[in-house]
Amino acid sequence: MEYLKDKQYYSDLYDLHTIEICIEWARDAIDKCNKDKAFQKFPKNEQIRAKNILVEMPMYYKKGERYRGKEKTIDSWMERDRAEQERYDTAVEPQSIFCPVCNWAMESEGKTLHNFSDEPMRVLFFFRCSKCRKGRGVFDDGQEYIPQKALCPKCQDVLKEIQSRKGQVITTTSICNCGYKNKDVWDMKTESERHKKKEEHARQLLVKYQTECCLSKEDGDRYLSDQATTMRFLENDKERKVKEADPKYQKAKNLKKIKVSELQKLIEETITVGGYDSLNFDKPEIDRHIIISFSVQDTNTNRSDYDASRDLRRSLTKVLETTNWRLMSDGIGNRLGLLYGRVKGYENEDDLMKIA
Repeated sequence: MEYLKDKQYYSDLYDLHTIEICIEWARDAIDKCNKDKAFQKFPKNEQIRAKNILVEMPMYYKKGERYRGKEKTIDSWMERDRAEQERYDTAVEPQSIFCPVCNWAMESEGKTLHNFSDEPMRVLFFFRCSKCRKGRGVFDDGQEYIPQKALCPKCQDVLKEIQSRKGQVITTTSICNCGYKNKDVWDMKTESERHKKKEEHARQLLVKYQTECCLSKEDGDRYLSDQATTMRFLENDKERKVKEADPKYQKAKNLKKIKVSELQKLIEETITVGGYDSLNFDKPEIDRHIIISFSVQDTNTNRSDYDASRDLRRSLTKVLETTNWRLMSDGIGNRLGLLYGRVKGYENEDDLMKIA
């Protein structure tokens, strides 16, 4: 038994499901259009155009989402079948199995995987007595296989089953003491032909619609990229709306974003009024923010060092309050009438909201 197939088998199987989904959806969408009385009032050429729009756009997203899950689904299918194949291949046949009727040593006739959701996965070996032809099933863990007995649908008593075969037709007759009788006929030839027709129909669907309904890797990757871009845009837009509703954002928005040249002019005007001059800017430190060291000279010789530093700090703090610049926390230093400090410039919205 081959449980694990090559990857192309699973890829085609997934594509077949995609084709069936697309065909069913398109059929339903067109059927709704045809039944819509308002839609029928449009000219025929407009109806055709409208149908193409109503079907093709949603269909594109259906195909794209099917592509999104393709590799993950195929991997899960292959992993499931790989586990089954390994369990089947490595199962050890039980030894010394004897006929329960004549106690004759039984011969192995084959095995199959016994895998149901409510039971552990095991391998069932089939044995037959060469003397009396009695059959027996034993799992690879040594447990006896006991088939479930069919019950009468009328009285729930155990049915007596009589099986006969003629050529490729197997007939099972179920009889109950209450008078219930049922005949089940299984034609292996008919079943085989039905299976072949199903496979041929699947093959024809793939040939006819695989290119149309299943995105190629190039088109699929482009769809995923476009969707990711759209999602980022929507998330950013949502964050922007939340941010704009924040009072801090409104305050940050009202801050004047001034350049270094404007900052220098603003500070010069401020220190002149406060009794300072000779403003000097050092080479700026440029990282996430811009930090500029500055120095000024105190022209008021009667003012103490403490008052000079305090007055300058207050003046700069006040004048910078409505801008995107702030006096840094190390404050204003003063040595022999030379006052010095640092200012920091902010640019992005999050930083501006913090200082606001």
